[in-house]
Amino acid sequence: MRKTKLLSTAGAVLWLATSCIVSDELTTLTIHQDGSADWVRFRSNIRSTEKGEKGAEELKAHVEELDAGRDPECVRLRECGGEVLEARWVRRQEPCASVVAGRLPGPRALESFCTFKDDKGEPMVQARFVQEVHRRRLTLALRVPKDNPLVANPKPTETERRQEQANGLSETRIAVSGGRIVASRGFTVAEDKRSALLDVGAVQDLLRAGAGQVEISLEWELSGS
Repeated sequence: MRKTKLLSTAGAVLWLATSCIVSDELTTLTIHQDGSADWVRFRSNIRSTEKGEKGAEELKAHVEELDAGRDPECVRLRECGGEVLEARWVRRQEPCASVVAGRLPGPRALESFCTFKDDKGEPMVQARFVQEVHRRRLTLALRVPKDNPLVANPKPTETERRQEQANGLSETRIAVSGGRIVASRGFTVAEDKRSALLDVGAVQDLLRAGAGQVEISLEWELSGS
């Protein structure tokens, strides 16, 4: 069995097919002034929605995937020129928990990691990191087909939204090192202006209004400037 879910990772939003492994997930991407970045993903309450032997086999395969270094995001990190610093299980029994950490060496690796392409090689999310004298900006250009559920489906009710969260939480935070956020679109900025959460609901609204195309962004000013 496969399902479609909304994935938020490294500041990107896209729909894709996944197995029936679900979890609560918090991803933090800390961007440094030179465009290098640290990436950390913590997953807890990892389980299969399948029952019996099929669910057990699916979860076993998921555990073995991380053990063997085949976790999809770890593979992408290495393909983008990054390095996986740690990948381990906090709890190996269902419901499982894991932590993965990696580093991206510079802006080109950061842009590559935050860019996602469809089956035809066309970008669904195109990332761009801009360095100015005293400012930095990360822009994510999103493009999805008009019949994609993100665009075609009506805005979910509060009950539907809470049910989605009950099934599995997913949050992506972008933190900035040595700066304060001064402008944003598609994010909710923390009070201290040092990080922001990807606002999936706001992004969905922008995609509907833009017929499947929108740019979201974070801009920050370097400390002491």
